[in-house]
Amino acid sequence: MKKFASYLVPTLIASLLMSMYAIVDGIFVGQKIGDSGLAAINLTWPITAFLQSIGTAFGLAGGICIQKYLGKNQEEHANQFKLTVILILIGLGILFGFFFYLIRTPLIWSLGATEQSFSYAISYLKIILMGSVFQMLGMALIPLLKNSKKVKLAAVASLSSILTNFILDYVFIFPLNMDLAGAALASVLAQVVSCFICLIAYIKELKSLTFRKKDILDLIKTSLAPFILAYSYSIVIIITNLVCNLFGGDEAIASYTLLSYLSYILIALACAVGDSIQPLFSYNQAKKEYKENKKMLIYCYLVSFSICFVVSGIMLICKKPLGELYNLSDTAFLYYTDGLPYYILGALFISFIKVTASYFYAIDSKLFSNIIVFLEPFFLTPIGFLIFCFPLKLYGVWVAYIFVQVSLFFISGGLILYKQKKLFQELSSSIN
Repeated sequence: MKKFASYLVPTLIASLLMSMYAIVDGIFVGQKIGDSGLAAINLTWPITAFLQSIGTAFGLAGGICIQKYLGKNQEEHANQFKLTVILILIGLGILFGFFFYLIRTPLIWSLGATEQSFSYAISYLKIILMGSVFQMLGMALIPLLKNSKKVKLAAVASLSSILTNFILDYVFIFPLNMDLAGAALASVLAQVVSCFICLIAYIKELKSLTFRKKDILDLIKTSLAPFILAYSYSIVIIITNLVCNLFGGDEAIASYTLLSYLSYILIALACAVGDSIQPLFSYNQAKKEYKENKKMLIYCYLVSFSICFVVSGIMLICKKPLGELYNLSDTAFLYYTDGLPYYILGALFISFIKVTASYFYAIDSKLFSNIIVFLEPFFLTPIGFLIFCFPLKLYGVWVAYIFVQVSLFFISGGLILYKQKKLFQELSSSIN
């Protein structure tokens, strides 16, 4: 249990801090502007998430490739590759930033903007895209640092970014009266701070670079799965925003913004429980210590359920203060209170689903992990909306959410029982 806790606690704290980073803008924007401002942030989030997901994916993939070179005693090659990853991300940041900037107007309308939220969304998005390079680099350099065994510095960079965003959000939105542009500028500058701290550690290592075709292809192939995993939840946000706009406009999107923030925190905590123990799962799997893995998996389920139960209970108790914190209008608050019980109940199923997906990934059962991850955005969410939203309208959005989580719970449960049976059959055959 001591070893279990040593892996779990730091990851939980880091995940909680990073989830708080994602929701700070909404607090200040809600207080200053209200429903239209909150709707604008949620409408533009999938674009920000796209940039950040590329950064995260290339950071993770780059770290894997670098460790592979180090394992082959190719230290110079590994150091060259670090600069290659950074330069590729700078190029991609400029490319995607310019592309999205050119199509920003039709893009915002296509994501579900209304007449009231459109101007806010545009002012926010323009600043985010101008800082697209830092959005990518800020997310990529953290996992690169961790793979270079500079975990403490990575934590300092993350914490500095969060504090910078929080302080500048207040300064830009209230005293300087910059509204959504201020929130976007605070986010970009927070990533600049993170990049600066991370690059301090890398300056001595970035002496030269390599652009070998094989290296770049390896980087791209390795980054595809982490990118899809990182971006999948944003696809759910896009679909839900469009449906909310159809049945309730900015007020419905604002209510969903707060619900998605709360859901994001619960998902981050559940993922942290499974992700933190992944090295132990992988080690035991290699040693064929299946009984030990089964015991740890049960611990993870209990811890994840307990955390989600307590945190979701606090959210339910603080229902009214949270609505006031985000300055929801009366209509948006009614929508939010309708949906909250479904999101709270869904958290209990999420506590099982996310741990199961992490476990499958750790034991190299990527097919099962990907089934769980991909079903929600690409199949279950659209099906849920088609079944429930036409007869129930906006209320159907909340019902569809719990339908998705319950479905994933039973699918995950079926997959875990099947996998456990297979593993123990394999172990029994090897003994005999």
